[in-house]
Amino acid sequence: MSRSSKRFGARYGAKIRKNVDEAESHEGECPECEGELEREAAGIWKCTECGLKVAGGAYNQDTGADETLRRALNVETEELEAAKEQIEEDE
Repeated sequence: MSRSSKRFGARYGAKIRKNVDEAESHEGECPECEGELEREAAGIWKCTECGLKVAGGAYNQDTGADETLRRALNVETEELEAAKEQIEEDE
C-alpha cells in the first residue's frame, strides 16, 4: 500500500504526514444522501454522489464539536435540576 504522504519526503514532520495519510484515506458519510465524502481541501469535504460540499475539520470530517456541545448541555441540565431541587427544598 503506497501512502500518499510519501510525496513530502522527510519534510513537515511525521505527525503532519500521518494526518495527511489519514485524511486522504478517510471517507465520511454525506449528511443528505449518505454517499461518501472525500477531502477536497483542508476543511472542505465533497460528496462523490450528490456534489454537496460540507465544512469540517482539516484532517477529519468530524471535528468533535457536536460531542462537546452535548456534554456542555448535559452539565447545564444537571446544574439546572439541582438548582430547582434546592429552590423546592427552601420553600
